Amino acid sequence: MKLSPIAKILSAVLLLAIVLYFGVEIYRYFSNPFSTTLTYDAAAEDSIPLSGWIVRQEEVFHADAATVTHPLGEGEKAGYGQTIAVAYQSARSLETVSRIETLTLQLEQLEFARNSYLDADAALKLDSSITGNILSLRQRLSGGDYTSVSGDTAVLKTAVLKRTHAYSSIEEVQSEIAAVQEQIRTLRASLSDAQYVAAPRAGLYSALCDGYEGVLTPDFLRTVTPSALNGVAPAENRGNVGKLIYGDTWYYAAVIDAGRAQELKAGQMVTLRLTKGLERDISVTVRSISGEEDGRAAIVLACDKYLPLTTSLRHQSAALVLRSYEGLRIPSTALRQDTDGQLGVYCVTGITARFKPVDVVYQGSGYTLVAPQSEATGSAVLRRGDEIIITASRLEDGLVVR
Repeated sequence: MKLSPIAKILSAVLLLAIVLYFGVEIYRYFSNPFSTTLTYDAAAEDSIPLSGWIVRQEEVFHADAATVTHPLGEGEKAGYGQTIAVAYQSARSLETVSRIETLTLQLEQLEFARNSYLDADAALKLDSSITGNILSLRQRLSGGDYTSVSGDTAVLKTAVLKRTHAYSSIEEVQSEIAAVQEQIRTLRASLSDAQYVAAPRAGLYSALCDGYEGVLTPDFLRTVTPSALNGVAPAENRGNVGKLIYGDTWYYAAVIDAGRAQELKAGQMVTLRLTKGLERDISVTVRSISGEEDGRAAIVLACDKYLPLTTSLRHQSAALVLRSYEGLRIPSTALRQDTDGQLGVYCVTGITARFKPVDVVYQGSGYTLVAPQSEATGSAVLRRGDEIIITASRLEDGLVVR
């Protein structure tokens, strides 16, 4: 399809206008490269990325049985002599145990229904709890934290099932409670082949065993080297009953660049941020730093808090935060010196440029965090939201820029 002469002329005029527009803008930029931006509060961190291992003092338990049940939850405290697992020789016992667990859950639901008649706010409290559990579960799934999903789902399921009995009559509930209790007693009496595994000392129970319990130990960390930590491998996992974790302290061991290891010293307090498992910054102590080995060093960090929240964690990515900085963020190119050698920035005040002295807080990639110079007063103080000049053909205090 051929264009008419008028269409060709209009196309040529449009193309010429576009070229002219960009030509004018390029000329304006190089003749007077004036550009500005606004300051705003920002933060930065000096951190070291890590990939390491969580180490605890642990003891694994094993039982030769067809079925094992765990009366304690993950990370739950076990006292001396307390039952941490029950083993059954008969595979048929699994059905009985499963039935007891179902009836126990049903009993909890019925007892809630009975209590709801005595406490008018019980159902309302449960509704609020269900809503909170749903939001918590959604947050964990969205964040990719699947370590606690199973437990959270079980709690939510129990709460929802409790709510289904909230409107039964009190007589029906009392009668059903008695019947369920009798069934549980009968079933428990039929489990004659039960073998009870007791805690030899107080500790935290965990059903998760991975074979590292006897490999990654506090004794191993005393002389750890980069090659030893990189070559760590699990032993045979025989912990079908679970394990106990002793003491209050857990450790995080990782291999880092030797140059960065020189920034640390034993006894120093730093912040550890695990990628998953613990949704908080953790204050830890640098327990030890190994000698250099092929440009690498092994560091050991210690923490005496949050141990129950780490029972399901082993190999973890993390960040070691050495220092945190806060200030007003500006492009690095906006930082200048006045005639006295004072660092600062030029801000647009009305129609003129005003020099405001600053102190550099942190130098990032392409940006700088600054704070108002301590001796600055009045209109010379840099504040959040100030319009600073990034580029200009000429700058001096009081110069008309607009």
